Amino acid sequence: MTRPLADLLVPLDGPGDARFAETICPLDGVSERALAALATVADVSPYLAGLMSTHTAELQELLLRPLADTVAEATRLDPTADLAEAERRLRVAKAKISIAVGLADLCGGADVATVTRALSDMADAAIESALRSVLLDTAARGVVDDPDPARCGLVILGLGKLGAHELNYSSDVDLVALVDLDRARLRGIDQQRAVRMIQRVSKLLQARTADGYVFRVDLRLRPDPGSTPLAVSTRAAIRYFQSRARSWERQAMVKARQVAGDRVAGEAYLAAIEPSVWRSSYDFTAIDDAMEMREQIAMVRGAGDVTVPGHNVKLGRGGIREVEFFVQSLQRVAGGRDRRLRGRGTVAMLSALADAGWITARTRDILTVAYEHLRKAEHRVQMVADEQTHTLPAAAGLPRIARMMRDADFEATMRTTFEEVHREFATLPNIVAQHNPEFARLRNLGAHVPEAVHALFDARFAVWLEGGYTSLRTPRARRLLEDLKADFLTATALTPDPEATLVELDNFFARLPAGVDLLARLDLQRDLIPVLVLIVSAAPRLAAELTRRAHLLDVLVDPAFFGTLPDVEGLRAELAHRLSLQPDYEARLDAMRVFGQEQMLLINVRILTGSLAGREAGEATTRLADVLAPTALDVAREEFETRHGSFPEADVALIALGKFGSREMTATSDLDLVFLYDCAEDAGESDGDKPLSPGHYYTRLAQRFIAALSAPTARGTLYDVDLRLRPSGRSGPIATHIRSFERYHTESAWTWEHMALTRARVVAGKTPLVARAIATIDAALTAPRDRTVLAEEVAAMRRRMAEQHATGLKHAPGGQVDVEFIAQFLQLAEGLLALDEATSTPAALARALTAGALEEDAYEILVGAHGLYQRLSQLLAIAGVGERPIVEAPSALKPLLVRAGEAPDMEFLISDIADRRRMVRELFETIVAPLTT
Repeated sequence: MTRPLADLLVPLDGPGDARFAETICPLDGVSERALAALATVADVSPYLAGLMSTHTAELQELLLRPLADTVAEATRLDPTADLAEAERRLRVAKAKISIAVGLADLCGGADVATVTRALSDMADAAIESALRSVLLDTAARGVVDDPDPARCGLVILGLGKLGAHELNYSSDVDLVALVDLDRARLRGIDQQRAVRMIQRVSKLLQARTADGYVFRVDLRLRPDPGSTPLAVSTRAAIRYFQSRARSWERQAMVKARQVAGDRVAGEAYLAAIEPSVWRSSYDFTAIDDAMEMREQIAMVRGAGDVTVPGHNVKLGRGGIREVEFFVQSLQRVAGGRDRRLRGRGTVAMLSALADAGWITARTRDILTVAYEHLRKAEHRVQMVADEQTHTLPAAAGLPRIARMMRDADFEATMRTTFEEVHREFATLPNIVAQHNPEFARLRNLGAHVPEAVHALFDARFAVWLEGGYTSLRTPRARRLLEDLKADFLTATALTPDPEATLVELDNFFARLPAGVDLLARLDLQRDLIPVLVLIVSAAPRLAAELTRRAHLLDVLVDPAFFGTLPDVEGLRAELAHRLSLQPDYEARLDAMRVFGQEQMLLINVRILTGSLAGREAGEATTRLADVLAPTALDVAREEFETRHGSFPEADVALIALGKFGSREMTATSDLDLVFLYDCAEDAGESDGDKPLSPGHYYTRLAQRFIAALSAPTARGTLYDVDLRLRPSGRSGPIATHIRSFERYHTESAWTWEHMALTRARVVAGKTPLVARAIATIDAALTAPRDRTVLAEEVAAMRRRMAEQHATGLKHAPGGQVDVEFIAQFLQLAEGLLALDEATSTPAALARALTAGALEEDAYEILVGAHGLYQRLSQLLAIAGVGERPIVEAPSALKPLLVRAGEAPDMEFLISDIADRRRMVRELFETIVAPLTT
């Protein structure tokens, strides 16, 4: 709005106040249309009529300037130690804002955002000026040493509509006053003095004088207002939020921002309570809290059908509060994990929620339009007489508000608006559930529950409801569980062995440290219950992980869960984003762990439900490691270099081997790695504060890297790292210079070490070092060999392994190791190189087939067996079964194994495995060498 305000004014429909027009006329330079607009405003708003009559001199100036200029000038409030003068200045500035903004709102086409921002800016300036004036007065009287608010230790936060820059005409300003006593005492301010100063600030703002008042002040949103002083110490407030804050108090802080005082102290306080306001896991209790608060309001204010006359625009059904609860509840659910959802503005957050996939574009548009319409109506109700009311007048008074809204069908419009808002608000408990079509199938199957199962379930459920377990000790946890009884019963009855499932569920609740948050998630996302029961009954290892880290279930209710699995670039971008938000090294390690655990759960649940299997499962699991391992190296290296510096033109590289190298990882795979480095021979010492020689430097860096992946933190670990495949194995240094790597594999390596290189991939490093590593590997794999000697060495190694391990899909005769050894033998015997890093066992067998080194029948047998072993191994790893025979797998896992084995039943699957083992062992002894001596 760069044009003068008068040029924008359009009269309201209907007559103007003739007496008012006579009082203020003439106004030089103001058009007849603008004067007519002022008269119509005076006719509908006695409050604005009074202000304009009282401030006639200022009125002409306001009309001839753009609104933005008026707001800018009014909010430039110079503080003064003369508190009476400060009082007057504040009220004059508020009157100017009220007149200019009121006219722009009613007749000048100003939108809701412009109006509320101007009023909020006025409040910010008034509060800051009041505090500065009090400090100046206190310093003038010799009470404090320094009147600069930037160092005073006093902090004033704005909450609610002020915090969101959404203040209305007659709103209170919700403030929280805090004092950082460590900083305040340096200026001569203790807690008692801080309280007195806040009282004086409050009086400056809300005392009624001949010039009116500025804003009513509400200080009741401070921590524990019944027992704390008006200015709460930051230390006490932080403790309160970390241990005792109630849901509504955490929700109130969603819109908190500092409006005055010591910014350093304020930023420190907000950062300290951030984890308590924004939980790192999805906070599904927020939805329940919102519904309970809404019911409490309804009990006080009344509910039932909407009748527009006398309806409360803020607290009534379909009112402003329902829009705010809707937005803030979803913010609390997901804002801890998605910083885009931590904004304060209601309309902006509706858009953010839609962009993040939590609500539809249609819901966003409906609530945005409705919210702005409701706020306009609220403004006009308050504008009539500057009353702190949100209630529409009785039928006789509605035409006035309709005229101010320029809406001839005002009553019908409001009724539609209230109904649309309430309809959308009622969907809040189902918002998350609408994103999960896959698991809905499990829940909707239905089940005939045999009486015996019903009886067992009822008996066990009764024990749970007694609250003997820590997770079920609170009344709310037991109430939530009771509400979910039918869902748990149905999911349990669908498992192959309901009695065994009940035992595992009992173990799960017994180990779970807290139940409310998990049960609240399940209450809102009941289609997760069959998934949880599946995990608990079929995958004990994964269930145990969930009891330690219940927040991992969040990935299942994320709207992105059912989308395409992210590729390496998508994973890398998301992890980089999360790490960029962390303040220090330890926080980055935790963030990596949470990210890795979440992604692994996402993959593991897809494997359990059959949507990901075999080769795809191995590749998905390895993609995650391809991102985490290099990132851990970068994070560790950055931290390491802050202390020890670096070497010019030096580099490190990671070579992946084993299942990591072949992209066939499972849920329990280690990372088989070689840590390479290159550094000039005459490098001397590193250039950091604590310099190290190259050997010590890269050994220490390798140790730091390993710890970044495997050291337990508050968030657990990521991977065990196995460096035994490095040159000289356990006796060699953990960090290998590229020259040593080249020399070793040219002169000293054993055959089994070159077998390991057939699955080698470089997963981190820069081109010069990577090129040398690849050249060394290629040279080792293509070196001439005596086929007979090679065959005997491979067979001897297989015999040694059999002495230590002879059972399970991997190690049993004809098992997975036999297939891998055949592929590796053929690669070395024929000098076959992996192309495009195709290092998997099936890819190696395909190269042997193409080279004529393997018959097609043998290829089909080996690839078929390998595929079956992989599909089964993925499930067994998730379940934590290890190398035990599959007949010993949990009963709930067996149908999943049968499905993965593409068999009609378990008996057929066991027979099929035995047949394939026999054929694979025969091929091993034909292609490589006999194993019997």
